[in-house]
Amino acid sequence: MVQHVTLWKQASQVNGLFQLFHSLKKDCILNQLKQNLLSPPNCTFTNIRNVHRQSKIPQGLVYLSRSNDVFSNLAFEDWVHDNLCLTHTNILFLWRNKPSVVIGRHQNPWSECNIQKLVDNDIQLARRRSGGGTVYHDLGNLNCTFFTDRSQYNRRHNLELMVAALRARWPSIQVSISNRDDLLLDNFYKISGTSAKLGHSVAYHHFTLMMSVNLQRLREALHVDMIGLDSKATESIRSSVRNLCDVDSSVNYDDVISSLAREYYSIHQPQEEPKIYTVDPTDEKTWPGITDMKEKLKMWKWVFGKSPRFSVERTQGELSVLIHTYQGRIEGTVVRAPSGVLDVNDVEDLAGAMKGVRFWSSDIEQNLKSFLKSNTTTTKNQETLQTIAHLIRSSAKG
Repeated sequence: MVQHVTLWKQASQVNGLFQLFHSLKKDCILNQLKQNLLSPPNCTFTNIRNVHRQSKIPQGLVYLSRSNDVFSNLAFEDWVHDNLCLTHTNILFLWRNKPSVVIGRHQNPWSECNIQKLVDNDIQLARRRSGGGTVYHDLGNLNCTFFTDRSQYNRRHNLELMVAALRARWPSIQVSISNRDDLLLDNFYKISGTSAKLGHSVAYHHFTLMMSVNLQRLREALHVDMIGLDSKATESIRSSVRNLCDVDSSVNYDDVISSLAREYYSIHQPQEEPKIYTVDPTDEKTWPGITDMKEKLKMWKWVFGKSPRFSVERTQGELSVLIHTYQGRIEGTVVRAPSGVLDVNDVEDLAGAMKGVRFWSSDIEQNLKSFLKSNTTTTKNQETLQTIAHLIRSSAKG
């Protein structure tokens, strides 16, 4: 680790961090009527420090997660958002994850990523609490979360701070901010996706930074070939991407976080020392209730069940099957076939057998096997039902 990254030694320092967060709560209660504004939206790189001198800027703290687990780090975001008051202290949280795909709060995973590829390659799928599009994480990607009081929320300020940090260390790299608040390399390649959550009193803006991401794995994970899918969920905007290290091979994780922390503390007076503090987002004693938050983020009803209604249609010859799905479960099955090909009762029984089943290959397979085994229709109908069952299976595999 570089000089600017200081590891916690043992329990005494963890307790110090716990006391520090509790002081944030107390400070907020005593000073809840005071408000300190960040730099205005039109702040430029040339005047950012002038704004700092001219106005009262909240103090700052920079934290680095010890964990590379996507659910633990997302849970930490939730914990800070739900439990702290940040009227006078802002927090920058830095974190990385093992290979994972993170979708936005209002997205449909079946239309955003190749779920079977994720399963085959042991890539985690998570849904975050903020909106926005789908992103791929691995250890070559840095995630930055800027926590502030809601009145101080300013995503442009945060992105400008990152650009300034990169320019300070790698002046030859051309990074700019798009009108969608994404970071662009050479005004074309997307190196960062951005999203936010604005709560009643606390807000956070987080974004990715592609340093040395496995682009082949990214493309495989986010390549979707879900034919016949109709969804009203928020869709990601596909963009050309590139790594910072492809432009300058000296770009590395340690130097990026050091430069970013230095830039952050040049704007926000350190509440303690101007260093990066490591935190353990799995420490239930320090963050009471965080384990439950993590488990909720992993639940089927959140990751998949939060998806808006959608339908998938599969066709083979004159047969077609339309699957209606709600909250990650099948709510209706419509079979279209030429007159006389199928017994209406068989179709109704099949639809009844599939209702409420999770829209997942293994669950669908198990229910189809049970239905076909118990069905006593004619041999001809059995063959047609087998074809329909194949179409239903394929609908969940993409």
